[in-house]
Amino acid sequence: MNPAQRESIEDEPKNISILTHRGLEPEKDKYFAESSRESFADQIARGFGLEFDLQSTKDGDFVVLHDQTLARPTENFDNRKISEVTLTELLKMNTRDSHFVSFKELLQMIAANPKNPSINAIHIKSKLQEPAYLDKIAEELRGAYIERFVLFDLKVEAARYLKSKNENLHLAPSLAHPYDIERYNSAVGGTLLPIEIVIENSDLYDWVWLDEWDRTDQGGSSKSLYNKETFDRLRKAGFKIALVTPELHATSPGLLGGEAHQDAVTRMKLEKRFKEIVSLRPDAVCTDYPGIIKKLAKKHAP
Repeated sequence: MNPAQRESIEDEPKNISILTHRGLEPEKDKYFAESSRESFADQIARGFGLEFDLQSTKDGDFVVLHDQTLARPTENFDNRKISEVTLTELLKMNTRDSHFVSFKELLQMIAANPKNPSINAIHIKSKLQEPAYLDKIAEELRGAYIERFVLFDLKVEAARYLKSKNENLHLAPSLAHPYDIERYNSAVGGTLLPIEIVIENSDLYDWVWLDEWDRTDQGGSSKSLYNKETFDRLRKAGFKIALVTPELHATSPGLLGGEAHQDAVTRMKLEKRFKEIVSLRPDAVCTDYPGIIKKLAKKHAP
């Protein structure tokens, strides 16, 4: 491809990939269980990308689950750690007429729907950023899967290791405001990075994963991470931009002790912020409300 052709393609309007958050969809009454095979299959068929988490099982496989224990997914029927249960046993469980899914099967489900072009995001939590785990993840993502996935929340050392295994992997750090890094980095295993460190390591990362946490700055003043200044700096450095919408932190104080996103206190305020976010034209948006974001993305398409 000559430079003129490349410039022409890069200047074409790009669609926003809409990623569902852990298979959740609160607008749908009696929807499938979180992180279930059924919820993911439904959302893939409707054209959405997926954001999901991995947990390592007793036999060394990966199951798609957010929590480290079965307590919340089984409504306290089973309180064992995921690491104490085999993948076979997990896949036989039935929760609200839904079933857990393995990492391998979910990859196959996504690949089986070529009409869905969306990117998908895999949350690699800090405890999985050891070489033994990263080797297994990289092995699963070989070949045709690579272009459809971004691995995010990666520390610099983990990103460097993965790049040494396969330079074609799409990797992203979790980029946060300095005050959020100060407050929450210890709770998430030190994965939150400032924009300066992210830009310094643009040879490792081609995406960034933005997380605004809340709008509170030091001394009670307000702050913003999703804005034109941030986007311009990242675009200039060559990154694609993914972000999470405010409602993902609307009820987080019980989890990390303090944050609550002010833009999610009412539906009206949340939808107003959705419009502002979509107008910035991120490359991917992770949300609990994919239908609303889809409508806004069409309305604000360039």
